[in-house]
Amino acid sequence: MDTLTLRKKVQRKAKIRGLYSIKLEALDEIVSFVSRSHGFEDEAIEFVLDNLHEESLKSPILDKDAVHRVISIMVAADKVGEESPNTITSTSALCIINAFDIPKFRYDPIKKIFLHTENLPIHGDASAKAALYRDRFLLLSQRLSRDQHFSKPAFDIGMSHFGSCEISPIQSLVGQTGRKWVMGVISQMEDGHFYLEDLTASVEINLSSAISFTGNFYDVEKSELV
Repeated sequence: MDTLTLRKKVQRKAKIRGLYSIKLEALDEIVSFVSRSHGFEDEAIEFVLDNLHEESLKSPILDKDAVHRVISIMVAADKVGEESPNTITSTSALCIINAFDIPKFRYDPIKKIFLHTENLPIHGDASAKAALYRDRFLLLSQRLSRDQHFSKPAFDIGMSHFGSCEISPIQSLVGQTGRKWVMGVISQMEDGHFYLEDLTASVEINLSSAISFTGNFYDVEKSELV
């Protein structure tokens, strides 16, 4: 794999993890290390980024010092493993991390990146519960949007027999006809009436023909909007 491709791959994977800015020296050091893993470049990148998260980085901007420190530890552990293959080193053993030391990230749907947030208190305020479900919805939404079946195709090729499966916000259904793909949460805002809602709007749905499975999963293929 050429250097330019490795650079782009490292930047893309780091951006997904919230490290949306990498200094040039840090990027060069990661690429230099990964390029030694012929045929396993993807695994090497993930391994480096996993170990960088254990560094409890103070900033989402990745500098050379942090990268050099992590890679040096990894190289030293690898040498120890080669010299004593039957010995389990401290870097390969089970690592226990304090829950309060784990970096907190939230997905920004505008910038389409993960942002590092301050550590949250044990006891949240009144808005914490709503924020929990909002952040969870945004996390699932960005995962779904990266799937090839639900991303907008650049050309007509790659479209399924249903056409484009790009997810549409519920608010955009007003005045629209034809098949649309939406993502939302089924909620019961009033007795006997179910709604599908996202962060833009809500719409009443008819679940009389839906089939419920264990765990409250629904087959809503035959359900309809009201």
